[in-house]
Amino acid sequence: MKSYNDDLYKLFNEIADLMSLLDENPFKIIAYRTAARRIKESFEPITKKTASPEKFMEIPRVGTALAEKMMQYVTKGKIDYLEKLRKQIPKPVRDLLQIPHLGPKRVRDLFINVGIKSKKDLVKAAKGGKIAGLPGFGPKLVEGILQGIKTGQEKKRRHLRKEVAPIAKKLTTVLKKIKGVTHVDVGGSYRRGLPTVGDLDLLVVGSKNAVVTAEKQITKLFPTLTVLGRGETKFAFVIFPQNLQVDIRFVPEESYGAALLYFTGSKDHNVMMRKRAIEQGLLLNEYGLFKQGEYVAGATEKEVFEKLGMKYVPPEKRK
Repeated sequence: MKSYNDDLYKLFNEIADLMSLLDENPFKIIAYRTAARRIKESFEPITKKTASPEKFMEIPRVGTALAEKMMQYVTKGKIDYLEKLRKQIPKPVRDLLQIPHLGPKRVRDLFINVGIKSKKDLVKAAKGGKIAGLPGFGPKLVEGILQGIKTGQEKKRRHLRKEVAPIAKKLTTVLKKIKGVTHVDVGGSYRRGLPTVGDLDLLVVGSKNAVVTAEKQITKLFPTLTVLGRGETKFAFVIFPQNLQVDIRFVPEESYGAALLYFTGSKDHNVMMRKRAIEQGLLLNEYGLFKQGEYVAGATEKEVFEKLGMKYVPPEKRK
């Protein structure tokens, strides 16, 4: 039976992108992006058989409004709100979001300040020197945009681990030097030792001030990066010319082990552990291990394994 998780992940991110282009409420935009990630990482496939508003609201950060849109897609094959957004923005403008270096904010700036409505307009304006002087752009960024268009480069691809390793090391080194930071680890397929990597997920324990400092330091380290999102506990960006997306998440110390476990994966391994928790009357998520709402464990991965009566599994064996 068809699973709708990946479809909804893409559609909710598209909604967030289009809302950003229209300069909608940033908190609503964040809600869609967060929900998109939760949907993709949900341990239970969303199918016509399992779909219901109540079931969807069991996914963290998914409320009534989002659950209704999910249900609408499952039953109708489309989301009316997304269709409405698409009609407000011409497709050639929406297509600009697929070009490296161009997130919603930059596309909006180009559309409003330069009148760019298509890829053809963008190339003409870039070569004519109309973009480099805009805030947040510059000659190097324009060069990268033109190169991305010329080669048909995609924003998202998998990267060889050996190519990503130096970047992971630089980021980890910079973050560890920030005052107030006590823990830094790279998660995901990188931590599992896979030969290729999609995104880089870094988990950090640090003070609120450390989040702001981290963004400043990383921007100095990679001056041509494109910011995808920022908040009190997260900084997401794309590094060029590698087109590597990096998500840095700041988590509480008591949740660090659970978050590291969650963001290391694999998805199948996480499913297995969550089911093991449920069998024992517990709830396991990236915030910790809980029993009837009371915190049980989560500061380290090993204590989560121990509380579940399991032998610790090294990241490289979490298939």
